[in-house]
Amino acid sequence: MKIFVFFAILILGFFAAITAAVRPDIIEQKYREVRSPIDQHFAEKRARTWNDAKESERAIWMLKQQLPADCSSPKTAIREMECNNTRQLRTQAFEQDWANRIRGGWKPDGVEE
Repeated sequence: MKIFVFFAILILGFFAAITAAVRPDIIEQKYREVRSPIDQHFAEKRARTWNDAKESERAIWMLKQQLPADCSSPKTAIREMECNNTRQLRTQAFEQDWANRIRGGWKPDGVEE
């Protein structure tokens, strides 16, 4: 029985080697099918790490920013619009700072490459 299993594996290996030599695209396709879920998992993990880092940096950034005292409960619609504009400008400033840090080579902890 051992000899039969040995020869079966040997024949399957021979056919796999011939297939790989003649049609490498078949082997590559099977490899991609197997590799796809693994790559997707690590891409999701990397995206989560980047997203978590960005959210924590945004929270720290916004805590450092001081809005005028009357922005917590604006009395008029114009003042509310001014406060929203100030928040939006500070958010854009954060996005620019974030992009500059990324361009400069900064990476959050846990990200390799």
